[in-house]
Amino acid sequence: MTRYLALIALLSACAATPASGDNDASVADAGTDDTAATGDAATGPGIAHGDFYINVDVVPFGDLLLPFKATITATGTLADGGTLNTFELRAVSEKTDPIYVSDPIATATAIPVAKGGGFSFVTDNIVLPGKASPTGVDVHIANFALTGTFHDDGTFCGDVGGTVIEFIKDIKTSTFKAVPWGTQGDTPGASCDAVAVKHYAGIATCPTLKAGVNDIVSAERNRQFTLVLPAAATSTALPVVFLFHGVASDMGGILNETHYADLQKTNNFVLVVPQSERDATGKAISQTDWAYGLHAFGDDNQDLVFFDDLLKCVSAQYKTDAKRVYVTGMSGGGLMTVFTSFAREKVIAASAPSSGGYLFKFPTTTNKFPELVTWGGAGDSAYGQNFDLFAQDLIAFLISDGHYTVKCNHNTGHTWPAAMTAANWSFLSRFRLGETPQPFTDGTLPPEFPAYCSVAK
Repeated sequence: MTRYLALIALLSACAATPASGDNDASVADAGTDDTAATGDAATGPGIAHGDFYINVDVVPFGDLLLPFKATITATGTLADGGTLNTFELRAVSEKTDPIYVSDPIATATAIPVAKGGGFSFVTDNIVLPGKASPTGVDVHIANFALTGTFHDDGTFCGDVGGTVIEFIKDIKTSTFKAVPWGTQGDTPGASCDAVAVKHYAGIATCPTLKAGVNDIVSAERNRQFTLVLPAAATSTALPVVFLFHGVASDMGGILNETHYADLQKTNNFVLVVPQSERDATGKAISQTDWAYGLHAFGDDNQDLVFFDDLLKCVSAQYKTDAKRVYVTGMSGGGLMTVFTSFAREKVIAASAPSSGGYLFKFPTTTNKFPELVTWGGAGDSAYGQNFDLFAQDLIAFLISDGHYTVKCNHNTGHTWPAAMTAANWSFLSRFRLGETPQPFTDGTLPPEFPAYCSVAK
């Protein structure tokens, strides 16, 4: 905590160009002439200037893509070099319509451009305003730098450096690509390399599964999950519950935190507890554990393919009910719960995120799956992120999109209260895929629901 406060103090003292506030400028609002600088026949093309869309791939955070807008004035040519007279950076959010563009968050002048187009834009820090942050709160990045090269097609690209203060995490492995504003399209690149989108085939042959920890190869990765089976066999097809762990946790951690497996003493269902991808030392590959921040919502997302493969293999070996597949999880697992609910809406019968949310513009769904939203009130925060805001936004969307919703604000911060486990299962187990009953029409919830729960309207 001392290190965190010291870094925040450093940010406050060392801001290169403090943001003057933010606004709701549309695509056409801020900026200057977007035509490229021109050279002559002897020296070749000039250094591009105007307005640019910069797409940053924050690799340690699950390949999270962050958009920015840059306004550049320049003199000189690519062959001989020159100067970026001004380089103004703004934060962008595409969750709104029109998209949100902030006031400048950093400005630099007189940046030299080397022969061949190389340059480096460096500032002590930037503050990504809440309106442009995927999580809805300010994010501080110290020692932010874009080091790249201008090209004769009017683009520039390169590497990103900096430290995300809230996570105390270096992002030096990240990359960016900039294209003239308005030409970005739906899926702009985020590096100098033209890398094709990777699509993963579903598993062809399932391994033999057992109760306990299982290994599986999914989306070309070695993965693990815990399978918890009911004590007694049943002739009835069983519901399947997926339980996602949070950031810096694991399969055992979420089982200990929720005691979800204890429910099988009196209820028959299959519990699947996936684990986020790990390296050879057992450390999570991604700072966010799950790919809920990745702009990939199908077979281009390895964690969604992992979900598909687990459901396929569990259902192949055990008698399960395809109309009773549920997802739940806590914190980062709550974010993954919501992400999976939307991305796999044709499979999910009901969803129950605890301290979860969604990082993108909410999608209108065909399957109006019911959702139990649990969170810890104004004090529900982790890594500087506001899960109270996540919950409020999620509930508002679910109601507007026609989802049957129960909300439980336990007001005890970023935790999973013991009382919520029974309520979680009680809610999920009432629903079947494609059916939208409203079981608590009089507004009264069963006794296993804590008093702080209510039907959202």
